[in-house]
Amino acid sequence: MTARLLLVDDHNLFRTGLRLIVQDHPSVGTIAEAGSIAEACALKPVDTDLVLLDIQLPGLSGLDGLRLLRHACPRARIVLVSASVAPDAVHEARLRGADGFLPKSASAEDILEAISLALSGQPCFPAHSGNTAAARGPDAPSLTARQLDVLALLCTGKPNKVIARDLGLSENTVRVHVAAIFAQLGVNSRSAALLAAQRLGLATPQLHGTPH
Repeated sequence: MTARLLLVDDHNLFRTGLRLIVQDHPSVGTIAEAGSIAEACALKPVDTDLVLLDIQLPGLSGLDGLRLLRHACPRARIVLVSASVAPDAVHEARLRGADGFLPKSASAEDILEAISLALSGQPCFPAHSGNTAAARGPDAPSLTARQLDVLALLCTGKPNKVIARDLGLSENTVRVHVAAIFAQLGVNSRSAALLAAQRLGLATPQLHGTPH
């Protein structure tokens, strides 16, 4: 099955760039676009699976319009997108019931990972905003709780297929996590990831969630 996405941003250039990135995600099917909360609701997006919602919008802001959009597409996961990653903005997004928070400065890989997390029912907030494991030192990588789960199983030598089964994730989601882990650790192989994880004290299995 493919997911239905709705991109809500009043800047056409950014929206086009975002569309070019998200359409490469293997789980993404149709992509609708809107420039405001009113336009988004007018699309009657009841079957939408994921909304990427800009905070700064004309008329109702993303934060103020979140409840309306939630009513318009009740089954959708809603991830707020913002040029600011200030802690108070992330905190406010959580309070308003957002399922995630994505900075506009995020890389294509980060965006695709956020989509995987959101579609799998997991929160996707920036590192150190209450969604990640406690830092393990000043040089510790900013891995999410689920990435630490994947890393722990990766360090036991399990292949992606087995990791996906153990965590209740799709193989593609695991691949996205592994790529993100490699990037965070600055490595390009599983053996190098194991060595880096051991050096940083991250190799001990410590599952943070219940498989879906």
